Amino acid sequence: MTIAVEADRAPDVLPQLNFDHTVPKNLVHRRALSEVFLTDSSLIDESRFVAAAQLPPSHAYYTDHTTPDTVDPLLLLECCRQAETHAVHAHFGAPMGTKFVLQEWSMDLPGLASMKPAPGPTPAVISVDTHDARWLGGELRGLAYRMRIRVGEEYVGEARMRVKYVADDVYAMLRGRRDDGPLPTSDAYRASAAPGLCEPGRVGRRHEENVILLDPVADERGVQARLRVAGGHPSLFDHAQDHVPGMVLMEAGRQISLLAAEEVMGVPAGSWRVSRLDASFGAYAELDAPLTVRASRPGRPERETGFTARVTFEQDERAVATAVFTGTRGEGG
Repeated sequence: MTIAVEADRAPDVLPQLNFDHTVPKNLVHRRALSEVFLTDSSLIDESRFVAAAQLPPSHAYYTDHTTPDTVDPLLLLECCRQAETHAVHAHFGAPMGTKFVLQEWSMDLPGLASMKPAPGPTPAVISVDTHDARWLGGELRGLAYRMRIRVGEEYVGEARMRVKYVADDVYAMLRGRRDDGPLPTSDAYRASAAPGLCEPGRVGRRHEENVILLDPVADERGVQARLRVAGGHPSLFDHAQDHVPGMVLMEAGRQISLLAAEEVMGVPAGSWRVSRLDASFGAYAELDAPLTVRASRPGRPERETGFTARVTFEQDERAVATAVFTGTRGEGG
């Protein structure tokens, strides 16, 4: 079977892709069906595949924004993550115990700022080229991805990621603690009360359960806050984790970037759209140690139509991850 995978020819694959039901939830590492957005994936050759997803018209996390008429870029990133995870299991033969170690990812979505969500569920097609595959003993141990994203009839941009794959027993050895007992899981952090929670509107949210910044403070260098480990959040912690996942760090980075942009430019969070992010991950973000999220003062562009904020995620006096978030001014913002 031949399927065109170039972004500008993505509509050609639509009749061949399923949008009627989701893929098995275990193949995208999800526990709740409501958190599965991938509906299909088809291998083209040994290095290319195409995936289908459905964006929900309403979602407690992904559509909770002070400006509702926007497609959440982190929803598209989650669709890309699910496409990668499913492909590694379904197409590249990784056993279910395999652990996924994210090294870096980025998104550039120039077509997203002007896009209006459809009134109902919206199809998305992700065309993927892979490279730099590393195999050991017949098992995949690393892969890089370039993912072109089309939402409905519109090409919105692309994502890139690089991931390592570790056998379950090796992961257990790497993550084992010798002196302090076993690692805690996110199920131990399910308390709903969060003293010091940032005001939802300041980070573009309507509901406080989707806010994960505590005690934000601004100074001449930028803005910093503590990360709230919301272990009971049904989307950010769909299942028990022994660390803070990359998607949670990206949400914290988005929120601190919006705070920093408001602090410098005096423009509320709802006026901005995150159009690009670049992140790299150097260590696991532990659940049981305080984590500080810092955003530099965003650069002030001409006419204040956008911003760029550099974000660090610091724990035990080191950066476990770094990121750069770029925002653009939405229509009417």
